[in-house]
Amino acid sequence: MTLHRLRLFALVLIAGLVTTTVQAVERDVVGWEGARWGMNEREITEAFSSKLLVPLAGGQPGEIALSIPGYVFLGCPFDVTFRFAGTRGLVRINLTEVGNRLGHHGNSVAGYGAACELIDRRLEDMFGPGQARGAEKSWAFPSADVTSGGADAGRAHVTFARRVDTQQRA
Repeated sequence: MTLHRLRLFALVLIAGLVTTTVQAVERDVVGWEGARWGMNEREITEAFSSKLLVPLAGGQPGEIALSIPGYVFLGCPFDVTFRFAGTRGLVRINLTEVGNRLGHHGNSVAGYGAACELIDRRLEDMFGPGQARGAEKSWAFPSADVTSGGADAGRAHVTFARRVDTQQRA
């Protein structure tokens, strides 16, 4: 009977390690929505073909930026900016709560406001507890860092930033 228990314990231990490894792999952030780190502008345009993508000027030297105005994420309308750095492709995604919700269709102004105020909580539902950094929360993953904040000041923002050492799309 002792040998049987030892085998059962070993099986449970191995199953636990496999489950932990699978959960760790699932807990990576390899982009946002249909975007993946390293994509180029054409690939982002294809991934978000049903949305209006607007080129932005005035970024960093060598950087290209595309924007989707009024994209609803987790119930909150955001202006989304995709930032590309040369051969590295997509490296950063900034979401900034839209300034005027009156012209945004699909939900009431109060409904959007409530969703934007809860953005940190909804991100915690997705990613687990965040690390508090002043008025912001952050999450660190193997491929990216996620930061959110501003809802208490009236304009929520969320940033997905590819880690420098991440070399390819997932």
